[in-house]
This record gives sequence, C-alpha cells and structure tokens, in this order.
Amino acid sequence: MPNIETCLSPLLFSARQTKDNYVVVVIDVLRATTAFCAALDRGFGSIIPVTGIEEALNYKEKGYQVAAEREGDKLDFADFGNSPTSFLSTNNIGDELVFTTTNGTRAIDTGKVADELITASFSNLTAVCNWIFNSNRNVVILCAGWKNTFSLEDTLCAGAIAEKLIKGGHFLPVDDATLVSKALWGKSSENLRENVRQSSHYQRLRSKGLDNDLEYCFRIDTSESVPVLVDGKLVNDKA
Repeated sequence: MPNIETCLSPLLFSARQTKDNYVVVVIDVLRATTAFCAALDRGFGSIIPVTGIEEALNYKEKGYQVAAEREGDKLDFADFGNSPTSFLSTNNIGDELVFTTTNGTRAIDTGKVADELITASFSNLTAVCNWIFNSNRNVVILCAGWKNTFSLEDTLCAGAIAEKLIKGGHFLPVDDATLVSKALWGKSSENLRENVRQSSHYQRLRSKGLDNDLEYCFRIDTSESVPVLVDGKLVNDKA
C-alpha cells in the first residue's frame, strides 16, 4: 500500500521519510499552482518554472512569454503576473510560458528530485487525486507556504488530497503532518473561504485588491488539468 507524507514547509522536505518510488505533489494555492492550471486550461502548451528573476528576464530577452511575480506583485518586465483569472481571460496565448513566483516555483525546484512531480490546487483537486490513484506510488505532498513558513491554505489543500486518497482505500498516512492537515480540512471544508479569510497570505492579496483571484482560488474542481514536470517543463497530463 503506498504511503502519504506531508511537508508543511519546503524546509522540511530534506527530512522526509519517503525516499523511493514517490511522486511529489507541490501545492501553492495562492496562487502559483492555481495559475498553472488556468494557463494550461486557456491553451498554453507548457510552463517552464524558474526560481530567479534574472533567469526569467533572460528568457524574456530571448522572446519567451514570461509570468513573473514577487510579494504578490507582477514584475515590470513580465507579460503576466501570478493571477489565474488573468490567464483565463487572455488572448495572448503561446506555446511556452516561463514562470517565476515567490514561493511556488521554488517549491518545484526543491521537489524535482522525486521520481515524478505534479502540482495541485483546489481547482484541480479531483483530477490530481485520480492521477495519483493511477500512478499508485508513494506520495509526498509539498506545501510551498510563504517564504518557507507554514500557510493555512496549502495545508488545507494537502488535507483535502490526503482525505480523498485515504478514503479510496489504497493509501496510508505515515506522519503527523498528514493527519493534522486532514483533520484541519475536515473542520474547514464546509466553509472553506470563511476559514481561510484571516490567513496571512489571503489578507496580503486582499490588500492588493485581488479579490477575483481569491474567489477563484478556493473554487473546487474548476480544472481537469494536471501539470506534470517533464524535462524541466510543466505539461498537461489529464487524469
């Protein structure tokens, strides 16, 4: 029976128990992993996640479309920020999109040592769980958090994934973080938006007037896309 392990911060990833035959599931609900799905849903062919601003700028100078964000703000040189709703409404669609964010793309860089890596959010919750069921590998859920610290929204999404996998009868939780995230999800799922409203990153984005993104990021199963890291690019592998 495959295991489920949860890292509530990227700093905890190196201390994980799971070392073999595993898939990493990166979560950054606000907003990178939600935006990845939105971009793929809209028709972008693939996403190239990078950690540094300079690397993203180099891609821009080579003619690539670039999404770049820091501290919740779109960078001046970029075509896009980190807004899922902006991707859903754009007609500026290309084959490849370079992407750098404060937390999400760094978490991908941390987790890419896994056998496989996918990204998850509330928007593709069921699609991700179906993909994991088909993979039948050990799972390490990696919450991007905020600058390596705990975030409520990522933990709740981790709990939602864990609950679905455990209820499916094929996965076994092996750490307290998985149990805690699942318990938090159980107490919050019926009124998700209200339960995350006071979280630090929710308030940070709300102060920037990003209410449309906040509303969208907590809608469940709006996407069937499953971003999978293949040769350094996130491509869509629908379950």
